[in-house]
Amino acid sequence: MKKYVLLFMLFLHFGSGFSQNVGMVRTNYISTVYDSTLMLEIEVFDSGTVRLGTIDPLTGIVLNVGTAAYNMGINLSGATINPYSNEYYIGSGFNLLTFDIDEGELENNVPITGELPSSAFQNIRFNPSDSLIYGMVPNNFYSTYYDSTLMETIEVYDSTQIRFGSLDPVTGVYSLIGSASLGNIYTLAGNSIDPYQMVYYYSSVSKLVGIDVYTGEIFSEVPFLLPEMAMFDHITYSCADTSIYGIVRQNYISTVYDTLLMMEIEVVDSTTFRLSKVDPNTGEVTYISPINIEAGGNLTGGSFIDPATMTFYFSHAGDIVGVSLETGLITSSVPRTFEGDAFTIDMMRSTSNCWGAETMRPNTASIKGGMNLELMVDLFPNPAQNEINLQLATDLDRVELLDLNGKVILIRQESTVDISSLPSGIYIAKILAKNGTMAVKKVVKS
Repeated sequence: MKKYVLLFMLFLHFGSGFSQNVGMVRTNYISTVYDSTLMLEIEVFDSGTVRLGTIDPLTGIVLNVGTAAYNMGINLSGATINPYSNEYYIGSGFNLLTFDIDEGELENNVPITGELPSSAFQNIRFNPSDSLIYGMVPNNFYSTYYDSTLMETIEVYDSTQIRFGSLDPVTGVYSLIGSASLGNIYTLAGNSIDPYQMVYYYSSVSKLVGIDVYTGEIFSEVPFLLPEMAMFDHITYSCADTSIYGIVRQNYISTVYDTLLMMEIEVVDSTTFRLSKVDPNTGEVTYISPINIEAGGNLTGGSFIDPATMTFYFSHAGDIVGVSLETGLITSSVPRTFEGDAFTIDMMRSTSNCWGAETMRPNTASIKGGMNLELMVDLFPNPAQNEINLQLATDLDRVELLDLNGKVILIRQESTVDISSLPSGIYIAKILAKNGTMAVKKVVKS
């Protein structure tokens, strides 16, 4: 029966732009105990449950999915969605949990294992163009020394190196990709995959690091070109315009005299927040927001992009905030409301962004002798009303125009493409040359 439900959901998604925005809803339970020292009753945390929930970003209403709730902890270092199987994945300790998005039931709970002693697989991200889950494996190293008190040799933690790999959600077994060590630090600022170029991006505090998912090697590593005391958070890739977005958080410092320390000290005076995008090749950060939007986001709350409305959604305090990718201004900001005693929703993810994406950069390591796989194309005018023109230095094979759900709406073999009959909006042009090279371009129909 589930097979037919899935087929119907796939049809519904393509036919109507159907999407689901889900995350983990947490509920804490409080007990009242008598404190003999304070001589009064106080409330203390007793236990907590998690369950799958959906959120409407325009109303803030969070609904529980199904009836099941689970008494377990979750890792706030990463979560992801497989929109094709309607499954949501998140870590719990050293296990991977799989939830059914439609029913809210815990389908699978398996221990994470692999080639290294580590049982951790973090910053997970589903890649819609090859349907694999990628992430980072911390490889811990230990030193041995003699403890004169215990009079024995013991092992202590020495250092960590990060490895890259893919994870089988059914078995929990991860496979390392390549042999590269990726430094020893990453942040909760978010991670993302460019499914067209097959690159996994994450933040290592001051740098944006891209990993080639084919080889596990560093594809790019550039510093965020930001003012001092600024951070780039909530890294989110948009398939609608092939850009990496995030929130730039800028702290401003004042110097005050501390009468206790009897010296001047620096303190954070104020903070501004702006929706921005970063060029992964140069690290150049472009502010989209013309002003401080005064909403910075909860890093564990997650973020997602609605490609139909070109809106970036994230949690800020108790609200869910939407910011236009085009103007950088807040388009909606509403309080989140919950069923029962739930109080927050973490690791929000959406099924809509990058639906049906196809790989544009083939695995060069598998091509004997290698080849130039980047097609240089000029596309004009853009925006356009009636037609677009392609100019390239080699023979064109075809151009495919896709909508924001990844559906191919027309295919042409000419360098001039008539788009007069299409509704106004944003499209993706997939351009293929006869020599096997490819390019992806954003097209705006005015």
